[in-house]
Formats: sequence, C-alpha cells, structure tokens
Amino acid sequence: MASLAYTSTGSPRRLPFVGHGLAMREDPLRCVLALSRDHGGIAPVHIGPVRGVMIADPELIGEVLVRQQDRYTRKTIVYEAMARFLGRGILTTEGPDWRTHRRIVQPGFHKKRLASFADAIVDITRGDLASWQGEVDVSALMMRLTLRVVSEVMLGTRTEADAEAIGRAIDVGQRYTEALIVGGFELPKFVPTRRRRELARAIETLDRVAYTIIDERRRSGERGDDVTSMLLDARYEDGSELPRQRIRDELITLMVAGHETTSNALSWTLMRLSQHPDVARRLRAEVDEVLGERAPTFEDLPALRYTRWVLDEAMRLHPPATTTGRIALEPHTLGGHALDEGDLVLISFYALHRNPTVWDNPEGFDPDRWEALSEPGALPRFAFAPFGAGTRKCVGEAFAYLEAILILAMIAQRFELQLTSRPVVPSPQITLGMAEGLWMSARPR
Repeated sequence: MASLAYTSTGSPRRLPFVGHGLAMREDPLRCVLALSRDHGGIAPVHIGPVRGVMIADPELIGEVLVRQQDRYTRKTIVYEAMARFLGRGILTTEGPDWRTHRRIVQPGFHKKRLASFADAIVDITRGDLASWQGEVDVSALMMRLTLRVVSEVMLGTRTEADAEAIGRAIDVGQRYTEALIVGGFELPKFVPTRRRRELARAIETLDRVAYTIIDERRRSGERGDDVTSMLLDARYEDGSELPRQRIRDELITLMVAGHETTSNALSWTLMRLSQHPDVARRLRAEVDEVLGERAPTFEDLPALRYTRWVLDEAMRLHPPATTTGRIALEPHTLGGHALDEGDLVLISFYALHRNPTVWDNPEGFDPDRWEALSEPGALPRFAFAPFGAGTRKCVGEAFAYLEAILILAMIAQRFELQLTSRPVVPSPQITLGMAEGLWMSARPR
C-alpha cells in the first residue's frame, strides 16, 4: 500500500494543514534523510502550523549554535515539556541564569573528579555483568546499568530501590514529553488527563528521593566524590549557597542527560559489533592487550584507542540525540532561506552524520576512518556532534565517554554477543532507542 507521507521516489510529501508532520510521525529518520537528500544541507519544513528549516550542514550548524546563537532561543515545545519535570537546570534555562549555573556544574566533570568516578563505574558494571547469561535484552540491561551508575555518581545513592524509582519516574517524564512531540499540542492545563496525573506522581518521586539525599547531606555534613556533594559545597559569587530546589533540578537534569543517552549509545555499538565480527575481534584484541584479565582504570582510556573509534562510529550512525531545535527570535536569512520570528530551525544530527558531502561511505560502519579523522583539521568543525555543539554542548561529554568506554571494554573482556532473529527497530524520540529491545545471545569468552 502506497504511503500518504512519501512520494514514489521516497521524498516526504508536504500535505495540506499537516505539512511534513505525517512523514515525521511515520518515519522521522527516513524523513530527515530524504529532506537532506532532496535539498542539501538546508531544507524547508512545515510541521502542522510550524514552518522553518531543517539543517544538516556543519557550517550552518555553526551559524545557529555558535556564531549567531543570540538570534535563537531553545524554548521549543520539547524543552518546555521537559522543564515540567526537570525544573530549571542547565538544560532548560538560558541567558545569565544558564551561564552562572553552567560554571557551577562544570567542575563536577573535571579530570580529577572523573578519575574518581572510574572505580565506581567498574564496580557497578562488574556486578551487573555477572548476571548475564543466555538470551538477554541488552538494551534493557544497558538502561539498568547506566541508571545505577548515574544514581551513584550524581546523587551518591547506593540504594538500588532509589535508582529503580528514579528510573521509572524519569521514564514517565520522557514519555510525557515524547507524546507532546508526536501530538504537537496539549489540552488546557485544567484538564486532568491520565498522563498529567502520572507526571505529577513521577515528579513527587523525583522530589522525594533527591530532597531526602540533599537534606540528609546538609544535616550530617557528609561529603563524597559525587555531584551532590559538589553542588552542596558550591557558592554563588556573593558567597551564598545554591537553593535546595536548584540543586534538585541540576541533579535530575544531569541524571536524565547521562542515563538514556549513554545506554542507547552502548546498545547501538553492541548491535553494530555483532553485525561486523571482524571489528568485534579487533576490539577484543585491543582490550586483551591493554587489560588482560584485570579491570580497566581511568589511566587506560588513552590506550583503548580502537574502542573509542568503535564507539564514535556507532554514535555517528546512531547519535544518542538525533535532533535539537531552536526558534528564531527575529527575521533573518539562514543559508539563503528567509526566516521570520517564531520559525523553527530543526538541527538533524542524524542527517548531518550521514551527509555524503561530509563523510566518505556515510552509511558504512568503518571505525578505521577515525584514525585519519583524529588529526586536527581532518573533519570540518561541527561535522560530528553526538553531544551537541557550541556553548550548549553537553557538560557531561567526558563522563559519557568514560562510562561508555569502561563498560564496553568490560563487556568485550567477558562476552561474545550475537544478535538473535528478533528485529532491531529504531525508536527516535528524545533519544534514539530501540522499540523492540536488543535481543542478543551472551556467550562467555
């Protein structure tokens, strides 16, 4: 049966009233690739009543996220919805407020503190991998593992029940946001929908867990290497401490940003390794040479060079966040397209990372490409942006690499993973997940 959303040549149709909305809803990854193929690095888009452009060109992404960033706001429907449960953290604020708190949060991810996180990541991963056997849903296991890691590293909680409660609450908040993205509108606030009731309960859970930890730490004076301790000790320029609510908002923001994204990056990496046994063998050989049978450490990261290439290549093809958006604050021209105030600029990292004018063999999985691309100037600035770009680039990028490389190395030490016959179905929502899970056979080495 022919698709109403696409033409016979695979181009997304711009339909009356909904524009490209049907194509985006039916298959958003196919839609952004088709728009990029048909129009190049910038394409006109109409999604319901919203008009604007989609960009997948490094130079234009640099214009929007860096050189002309003051012409745009992040206050899209996605960020407004996420602010409902995240609060006012560095992901959902702008201007002086954002700059102040970015400076406060940044030290939580400096090299010295990252080194202190490595042992906790290894210990949690070792315990988690001990339960793997037979046929397993690797995406679910990665979600559980990364949640435990960020719960301990961010909040400093070692209580598994707290981690599970936080995970369920975060999932409700993200699914609420995704429903708004797909639907494109929301009923008036006085309408008590099921999703709103679920969101309210999820926020209560996040508040309860976070405030309990914050208040107990303040009473006891106990401090550790976790981010909670760092935020409790942080001070504004006038010497005052961060409000209780702001510490909660920053912690929950960092947990959300560092949980599902890393989990999905690892899942797609393991899927690609199963499809490319030669790459998997080379990765295992590197891990065996560098580590032998001992656990990895922070100091091992530079030597796990090919492991990093494999992860980067998987994130190129499957960026954890496929898109981000900005709203034009004033009329201007971008890439030859006239924008009015209120127009949408949709940045597609998925299409950027598969742009044939930027990448050789863009659809191929080739970790070796990164040997040459690691040289300064070999890749255009903003061509590879799995963690965003510019001043709003993810503050936890270094932590995500630390966590993902350590976990990937430990899996390679212990298992050979093979895909089963179950399909792998992309689920591009806030992050690029897997709709049906990632079922693999885990065979101990």
